Amino acid sequence: MSTELADSLVSPAVHADEDRIHALFSELRRTSPVHWTQPVDYRPFWALTRHADIMEVSRKNDVFINSRRLNLMTRAQEAAAKKSGGKYARMYRTVAHMDNPDHREYRRVTAEWFMGPGVRKFEAAVAALAEESLDHIATFGGAPFDYAREVANLFPLRVIMSILGVPREDQPLMLRLTQEFFGADDADLGGDGAREGDDAGRRFDLLQQFFDYFTAMAADRRKSPRDDLATVIACGRPYDGPMGDLETASYYAVIATAGHDTTAAVTAGGLLALLENPDQWQKLRADPEKIKSAVEEMLRWVSPVKHFLRTAREDYRLGDTTIAAGDGVALFYPSANRDDAVFTDPFRFDIERTPNRHLAFGFGGHMCLGLSLARLELTTFLRAFVRRVDRIEPAGEPQRIHANLVGGFKALPVRIGLVH
Repeated sequence: MSTELADSLVSPAVHADEDRIHALFSELRRTSPVHWTQPVDYRPFWALTRHADIMEVSRKNDVFINSRRLNLMTRAQEAAAKKSGGKYARMYRTVAHMDNPDHREYRRVTAEWFMGPGVRKFEAAVAALAEESLDHIATFGGAPFDYAREVANLFPLRVIMSILGVPREDQPLMLRLTQEFFGADDADLGGDGAREGDDAGRRFDLLQQFFDYFTAMAADRRKSPRDDLATVIACGRPYDGPMGDLETASYYAVIATAGHDTTAAVTAGGLLALLENPDQWQKLRADPEKIKSAVEEMLRWVSPVKHFLRTAREDYRLGDTTIAAGDGVALFYPSANRDDAVFTDPFRFDIERTPNRHLAFGFGGHMCLGLSLARLELTTFLRAFVRRVDRIEPAGEPQRIHANLVGGFKALPVRIGLVH
């Protein structure tokens, strides 16, 4: 791969260009699916673009670990982190950054709230918030509005914040911090890719604001427990002992950010897919029983998490390639979700697709902890949307966030007419 193509693979702007990034992924799957990639401003890594290879590496949690490097950072960002004396490492240690046995123990703290039957307790609250979102759409009376800002960003934010126990008056703060953190490479969201060192410092400042807020919340919940997720985390006991301040604040921060931003991206991206494929919208309206399969196709289509990194603890043979101990491996989920070895006609949006073995939630031991909640949110919202919406029309050009970690939308102008 040329330097230009390697730089494109890590470029936040290229990841916001669907045609360009998928053309690059398609080329790699065809010619070099396990590719040693050396961008100018990043440490080199192996780029994995095939579904099967990403699944294999995801299964091998004992060989490919998370704790050394979880996502792509420029050399300048890494240097800024080191210059801070390890400030970043001392500020942020989420479940995603952990390897076993810590990963297993800390994941257990919230497993009952997030997995399977535990999620059912939120059904009524999620349904009420979905109806509230549709009521808000009605206030525009069929006039153009920004669906990303007015609906897609707010609905999942309100869900996750209500579950955490964050008061509604503080939710705009959480939205701003989340968007600025994941959009730090996007100038429109306050980022500036030309000042990498400053950008790294800005990320630390954002984390500090998260941690100040959630440290106070944890202290409050330990003093006065409530029936909310904030209390579960504050009083969590991995290894049958109290959770450290770093891990507690990190737990809150990752739920508040990733638990909101990824679902927001699919809420907006799913609507865009229906706008671009009106036959699928009509099919969904004619048969709402297709909602669950439509949600799975939206997850595949959008793939909000663009990559995660793993580091090989030992030499490992992946296909015809030997990955050496210490090498970084990037798992590109949007590429896996367009792999024609797994998906028939992968560039066609098909709400009836079955089977749909997408990797939007990852795979293996680090599969997304919030997948059941995300599915509940998306299914509940789409059910309300299909029942109450009569027509959808584009009203301008969508604008995607420039990001190579978690993607989403800065703007999605639409006109929506409701059933009278």
